[in-house]
Amino acid sequence: MNRKILFPLGSLVLLVILLIGLEIYLRLTTSYIVQGSNDGFLLTQSYPEALIVDTPAGRRLVPNIKATILNHYLSHQNTVIETNQLGFRDQDLGNDKRERDLRILALGDSITLGDYLQANQVYVERLEDYLNHFQSKKQISVINAGVVDIGIKEEVAILQEKGLGIKPDIVLVALYLNDSRPPWGFPQEVGHKGWLRRQSVLINRLYEGLIWREWIKQKGIDRFNWKGGEKLNWQQDRAAFLQFAKMAKYDWGAAWEEDSWPTVDEEFKKLHSLSQTNGFKVVVVAFPVIYQINSDFLENTPQRILQQKTKDLGFYYIDLLPILRENRNQDLYFDWAHPKEFANDLIGKYIADFFISSVLTE
Repeated sequence: MNRKILFPLGSLVLLVILLIGLEIYLRLTTSYIVQGSNDGFLLTQSYPEALIVDTPAGRRLVPNIKATILNHYLSHQNTVIETNQLGFRDQDLGNDKRERDLRILALGDSITLGDYLQANQVYVERLEDYLNHFQSKKQISVINAGVVDIGIKEEVAILQEKGLGIKPDIVLVALYLNDSRPPWGFPQEVGHKGWLRRQSVLINRLYEGLIWREWIKQKGIDRFNWKGGEKLNWQQDRAAFLQFAKMAKYDWGAAWEEDSWPTVDEEFKKLHSLSQTNGFKVVVVAFPVIYQINSDFLENTPQRILQQKTKDLGFYYIDLLPILRENRNQDLYFDWAHPKEFANDLIGKYIADFFISSVLTE
């Protein structure tokens, strides 16, 4: 065969082998979503839309679905996500609420959804187990209404849209430090996946990479640029810590920015009004960033602000920073925000102790 033909043909074969190798590597090491269980390897049917839908009021979980997140980028586990008819990561509650039923609706972001762990490992179910173990007067259900990358505005909207329908006795608001300014929803910028992007993790990654760079160029801000602040002496120097928080003002550092709190105030007023109208108690749980846990000094400015705001409205308040700092010798977090299984269990028990000692006795 002519060398002029053999050379490009051989190059093409090598390129195909390289691309197949990259595809296999990405399927084994990167995170993507498939519908149902991981039944096949060749046809991935990778569908973020199978789990998340964007509505005019914000992100929501798709109701009545079963999806598997393969190689979750945090836990590196395959996690199964099942939702009920309301789009909550929970079982259906049924239409009738018995007299001995007590329902707690947990609102929050990815920390509450816990899509990087199995449902029974997330603090929501741990809280339910501990509450039912500690007392027998009520049959307590803690319903997980968490959604990835949402903030306080979306959480209150979810309560209004569907949460009130389950007739909650208590609404637990899991407030993370960036919930006044939820992370920009990059997944919404990449559009609906066509057939080829659904079948090839490699092609989808290349497409998202191109869109990501263009998106940063248009916004003029890299949401994760603050990671460079980890080089500062934030652990020992309070001034360096505050500088670090300033760098992260579009993420967890938002809680140190005065102009982020009016959003919280507005949504808390709505929450207070809804609680008065519908007769439920409100419990606000403050989730810290890992840097607050691991610093040599206590920097809890956002927690103190939040404590005062909840007190003014008559909400219950739980600050998780003290208990997590007490256990900082443990391996608590996957990253700066998401607690591991041990920490989820610790948090679930800590909240349950608070409920037993105060919320359920009043």
